[in-house]
Amino acid sequence: MSGPSQLQQLTVKVHRYLGLALALFLILIAGTGSIIAFYDDLERVLNTRMRVVTPQPGGWTLHDALVIRERLEAQDPRSHAFSLQFPQKPDETLFSRVMPAIDPLTGEAFEIDYDQVFANPYTGERLGQRLIGAATLRPSGLPSFLYYLHYALIFPLGLGILLMGGLALVWAVECLVGFYLTLPPKVKKRKDGNPSRPFLQRWATSWKINRASNGNRFLLDLHRASGLWLFPLLMIFAVTGFALNLGGYYAGIVSKFAAYEHFQEAPPWPALAAPLLDPPVDWFEAADLGQRYFAEQAKIGGFALRKPAAIEYRRDLGVYFFLMHTSRDLGDAQGNPTETNSPATAATIAIDARNGAFLGLQLPTGQRAGNTATSWLMALHVTAIGGRAWQIAVSAFGLLVVGMSVTGVLLWWRRRKARPTIRQAAPASGRSASLAKDSV
Repeated sequence: MSGPSQLQQLTVKVHRYLGLALALFLILIAGTGSIIAFYDDLERVLNTRMRVVTPQPGGWTLHDALVIRERLEAQDPRSHAFSLQFPQKPDETLFSRVMPAIDPLTGEAFEIDYDQVFANPYTGERLGQRLIGAATLRPSGLPSFLYYLHYALIFPLGLGILLMGGLALVWAVECLVGFYLTLPPKVKKRKDGNPSRPFLQRWATSWKINRASNGNRFLLDLHRASGLWLFPLLMIFAVTGFALNLGGYYAGIVSKFAAYEHFQEAPPWPALAAPLLDPPVDWFEAADLGQRYFAEQAKIGGFALRKPAAIEYRRDLGVYFFLMHTSRDLGDAQGNPTETNSPATAATIAIDARNGAFLGLQLPTGQRAGNTATSWLMALHVTAIGGRAWQIAVSAFGLLVVGMSVTGVLLWWRRRKARPTIRQAAPASGRSASLAKDSV
């Protein structure tokens, strides 16, 4: 059998140093990911006051929710509730994402110290507000803090998302390099003419862990075999990590190979010269138009309509996005819709806020090949499908990635510590050989 080629030696170094550079990030990302796989459950348990309400017989309507949104803004004129997510269960709260409003006198944005508001959909009571990712050890704020750490670490949001999206892409490259290194080297033709072992038999060693081997060998087996067995998931989570953080760049890449649209991340409409702060079409009219357009598109596309999911206004585009659950959604194991703000699990209709015109429809599946594939992959990442079993699997996967990162660092550290011993042994061997030669 031949030794490792120059290419393999180079890729070993690439894998080693990329892995060392990524190790701490992966430990944090995978570790927090193993916890936030149960994000909704944690929120309901630790943040009950803002997340759970007592259902009331009269229910609530879409009009009620929009009135509450206006009330939330009126309570703090410095805020602009630009996104409203409708409860999907009777005991869920009304959730609004918030950004600073624009001061009409100065044209500058106000300063506010929160970006999420929760309200009771039955009474309109403001239940609380928070800044996503605010560092805290209070149980009520811990899930959102871990969630922020997962996708932006400790950096400001814009920088964190950019960094994490780039790291996800580097991680995908690192996974591919690691996979290549598991392949057995080419074998030289045997002198006795007998055939060499088949490729799959030689590669099978990489998939196994020899428990009887010594410490370093056992660590290598553990690191390599776990990477091989988990390789499909590693690639899925690396690619979707890039897509979730840098959706615009992802859309630009995927659209070159397959039909793909992402209205929110890569809008097909140019930004306005100035934000449209007071659009001619208000939220109530936009919601009515959204429902009407969905009914029309459902007849054309042959899909069934379910509950409204969310409504969002982009003042930089002058566009409303109205989201609704349909038969084209990806649901959880019980068929319930989840992740209502995600294009992976809810359909979106875009509406021109200047004249109410229909701008486009985006379905999670069955409309564009790129969207269908991406929706499945993203839904796996955010545990929007598969129910409790998949949540547990993703949590376990996160812990295994932490283990892979730790074993990679330990392998490097042990070999680094062993280098002085090897270097000292080499000169000693040289001197012995010289003495033997002189004595001849």
